Amino acid sequence: MMKKFIHIISNHLLMVKYFLRFAPVYFIVNFLFCIYVSFIDMLTGAYSVKYIFNGLSEGKSFKELFLFLGFVSLAMIVRHILGAVSAEYLSATAWVKLKAGMKKLVFEQARKMDLVYYETPKFYTDFVWAAAQSDEKMGEMYNSWCVFVARLSDLIFFGGFMLANDVVLMLFAAVMIVIRFGLNSIIVKLRYKMHIEAKPHERERDYITRVFYLAEYAKEIRLSNMHKTLFKRLKDTMDRIWEINDKTGKKITVLWTVAALSTEGFLDFFIYLYLCFKTLVTKTLKFGGLASLTGAVWNFAYRAGEFINVLTDMGEQSLYVDNFRAFLAYKPEIECQDGMDAPDKPSVISMKNVSFKYEGTDKYSLKNINLDIKPYEKIAIVGYNGAGKSTLVKLIMRLYDVTEGKISMNGINIRKYSTDSYRSVFGSVFQDYKVFAGTVAENVEMNFINDSRRKDIVKALQQSGFEDKLAKLGKGIDTPLTREFSEEGINLSGGEEQKIAIARIFAKKCSCVILDEPSSALDPISEYKLNQTMLMLSEHKTVIFISHRLSTTCMADRIIMLENGEIIEQGTHDELMSMNGKYAEMFNKQAEKYRVA
Repeated sequence: MMKKFIHIISNHLLMVKYFLRFAPVYFIVNFLFCIYVSFIDMLTGAYSVKYIFNGLSEGKSFKELFLFLGFVSLAMIVRHILGAVSAEYLSATAWVKLKAGMKKLVFEQARKMDLVYYETPKFYTDFVWAAAQSDEKMGEMYNSWCVFVARLSDLIFFGGFMLANDVVLMLFAAVMIVIRFGLNSIIVKLRYKMHIEAKPHERERDYITRVFYLAEYAKEIRLSNMHKTLFKRLKDTMDRIWEINDKTGKKITVLWTVAALSTEGFLDFFIYLYLCFKTLVTKTLKFGGLASLTGAVWNFAYRAGEFINVLTDMGEQSLYVDNFRAFLAYKPEIECQDGMDAPDKPSVISMKNVSFKYEGTDKYSLKNINLDIKPYEKIAIVGYNGAGKSTLVKLIMRLYDVTEGKISMNGINIRKYSTDSYRSVFGSVFQDYKVFAGTVAENVEMNFINDSRRKDIVKALQQSGFEDKLAKLGKGIDTPLTREFSEEGINLSGGEEQKIAIARIFAKKCSCVILDEPSSALDPISEYKLNQTMLMLSEHKTVIFISHRLSTTCMADRIIMLENGEIIEQGTHDELMSMNGKYAEMFNKQAEKYRVA
């Protein structure tokens, strides 16, 4: 039990460290204030009752009582002043700093996580729990810590008063604390088990809740009966959560009842009976002592109950900290790794016997890939959905590490390069690109805007085909995108957003361009113009692009055809067409559709 208690305190001290780091003044002032309040409670309660009652019976002068009450009143005034300063002034800024600090801590750790971790259920259990609850849990843990300090101070002050007057009372209190603590420990385990069982269902509930207020789902929900399916799933999910809570709630109710009967009943009957016996039978306790000890015992018992309850809360919160510790302890194998600087000129990228499978599955997404990409070469990767095209380029960019085999650049394993340096080689646009709630310039630069870069950003937008739209924007590249935070923001069409994303690669100084379906949202004419522009501007760069529209692949120096994670054909467009294989079949099917249209 002591080992567990030490672990709980250790976890809370970890969070105290963060509080001291982000809001030290508020924490220290409030910490001292909690101790001072406990002293005032004992002074104005048990000690004052004893002093006044005994003073009246012993004939103390009015002046003595006046001075004593004046001191007590002054102490109370100081308490209220300190309380106002802490609660109304220091607290307002401290929590802003704390939340900002904790979010930065969590998000910096999230940025270091390997992409493969995002694609596992564990990510949502660990990261989302840690990130979403960091503010709430930090507040809960700080409140618990304050209550812990306050109640511990209460027990010391009131316990010291009781020990000075009657040691037997402390024995009664000790029995009560042991019983209450044991039962509460069982309750902690039950609650934690309940949270673990409910967590998968809560994730499903949160997903359904999220769908109903996200704009991208609004049209489909209103134009279909999908809301009925979602309502049914929500009801089923809530029913499962209710069943888990109901089952655990019944057990906890029984335990709380046993705890109340064994402690409150024990206290109310035996302790008060003992005090009455000393006052009326043995006559070893004066009425002032009876009144003060009665108050002291009641206060000690009440504070002891709260102390045990807060230990229970701290035990539950400690389980969260265990997850938080594990989250912070995550060591990436890919992200933020040190190493050599990558070459800043187009280099040979070589894949030797590369195979890859996602974590938690035995099925290979890529199998035995052997491919050399020469400097300045224009490579097109084609294949049906699920062939492994996007996975291949993610491996090249080292968003994933290969399961088997090796990828090298200039003959050096890419794992030996600094991650940031290696990634700087590539400019990329993926089919699931995102536009952020920032200005046009920020969405192109993907960084802070330096005045010296503004002309380059405008040029990149012109090259991506966004020039006409840009000319209509009153604030130019300073126009905010989306109306998330500004009424002056604009919502772009899918094709316009894609041009913004494509402008990123024109604005970035890189030696290799990777385009995963870069023109899927553009009309055929815009697509043709864009591809022509890309090839012209990428003349001195290596280009790797994925496209479902095989008309664009005709421009490539070499075409790689993937099927079921393997390279089945490669060559120029003419060479593959003359082979009359899978590529030719795929190309002719698309051409036939265009002719029918």
